[in-house]
Amino acid sequence: MSSKKTCTVSEIARQMVIAYPKSFRDEINSQVVGSGYDSLLKQLVCRIDNLKRAKAISIPLCGTLSTKKRKLLYGCINSDPQLLVGETSELQQEKKEKLVVMFHNNESDVKTIYDLMTSTYTPQRNNIQSGKETKDLLDEWPYLFQPAGMKAHFKELTGIDINNSFEESASKDTSVPSDICSEQLPATPCIVVCGENPLTASVYMVAVDQMIVNDHLLSFTEALYLMFSLYYILNISYPVELGATLEFLQRCIFRINPHKGTKVEKREKKRVYSVNPRVLSLTSKIAAFDWGE
Repeated sequence: MSSKKTCTVSEIARQMVIAYPKSFRDEINSQVVGSGYDSLLKQLVCRIDNLKRAKAISIPLCGTLSTKKRKLLYGCINSDPQLLVGETSELQQEKKEKLVVMFHNNESDVKTIYDLMTSTYTPQRNNIQSGKETKDLLDEWPYLFQPAGMKAHFKELTGIDINNSFEESASKDTSVPSDICSEQLPATPCIVVCGENPLTASVYMVAVDQMIVNDHLLSFTEALYLMFSLYYILNISYPVELGATLEFLQRCIFRINPHKGTKVEKREKKRVYSVNPRVLSLTSKIAAFDWGE
């Protein structure tokens, strides 16, 4: 199918959803999923393919990003920030050094940490975008892997403020990173459960690049949030085998809903959908259940 015909089908799907939103629009809890018409577009395209019975053709549903837009990361609104008015490199360095000192002194003033991490967001992104290794980021920006600092960075990067009421715990940790065999950890962000049962564990850890970057989380919810945030903060693609699960979290839990593109690592000779079909199917069933159907 030609690109021109694909665009026509896409427009038909869009107009149908505009005309009959209650019947066709993809949404959950009044939140539009993707473009809102990905499910209908997929059905129309499959119908056309079945009718033609031609050789399978990859349909460019996502389009091609222009050169100027390639630096805009998937789902992010502020991936290439500039220094705020009144800020200088010297002032940013002073704040960075203050954060390091605060971390080594085990200071737990969440508001101060959040504010300092927010105001130094630009050099943090510059370091990440330059390809600095995780172990170096951990040394230079230790709060980037702690709840308050990670939330500040994630808020600036995506515009999403998930939990304003977080209070950092000062309780003693029961496990240490040295207890974990790093070779057994995946390179992608993951949660390490310190206990026999994920639901009853007393402590959780978060790892990335086979390194424990946070060893003091007292709830699975907090660990899940921090693990997911790292995919965005460190520009990491979703692994294919977890793509549907992570996209469901992204779209339905964290409400990050880009109309185009995907954060799942690409596979050759694989059709690319704006929204994973399994995610669309699940959200449709959840939405139907919410409506009492």
